[in-house]
Amino acid sequence: MNNNTNIAKYNGPEGVCMQDEIQGPGEDQLQKGAFDEGFIEDDLNPRSKTSLRMNYEAQVAVIQRQIGNLEQIRGDLGLSQRKISQLLMVDPSSWTRWVKQGDEAPPHIWRALQWYLALREKIPGLTPNYFLGSSPQVLHQKALQEVDLERQARREEIEKLSLELRGVFSEREKLKSELQELKKDLKFHRNISIVVLLIGLAWAGVFFFWKGL
Repeated sequence: MNNNTNIAKYNGPEGVCMQDEIQGPGEDQLQKGAFDEGFIEDDLNPRSKTSLRMNYEAQVAVIQRQIGNLEQIRGDLGLSQRKISQLLMVDPSSWTRWVKQGDEAPPHIWRALQWYLALREKIPGLTPNYFLGSSPQVLHQKALQEVDLERQARREEIEKLSLELRGVFSEREKLKSELQELKKDLKFHRNISIVVLLIGLAWAGVFFFWKGL
């Protein structure tokens, strides 16, 4: 009596099922399960669209409207199909297939392109050569230098604007002081005018009084 018989006898009528569980799924089942999970670039098996996949496709549509199609992106970056494939770490045939199929690249490719373009705007030195160059350390140091130069230029611009702003504040204080002086002068001349008017009225009263006598 072999081991499989003993297991079936020990576990009763369900022994065969438990034996299958002990043996585990076959190699074909593992491979099929692997290719049925998520977005697989070379998956040729038709699958029903899950809500998660539909969500990813909707996000891809938004990204496409933001950054354009694959060939537009490649042209903007000034890269060949081979170079942009190296940038994305995919086979060049994959890029060719995606373009022929109407930009049917996996969602993570679109996300990677979106992130790269966003970082490229924030960090001018983060060119494709930073990732594709033969000496990443040199390119990294160059990128850092460019970032430092950009930071220094912005700091100088901020200091210049700060000086101009202080000048504006100083001019404002000067104008405020002049306005206060003008108000004082206006008040003084108004008081003088009132005094002169009162004196004139007083002399007029004296004159008419004297003339009446």
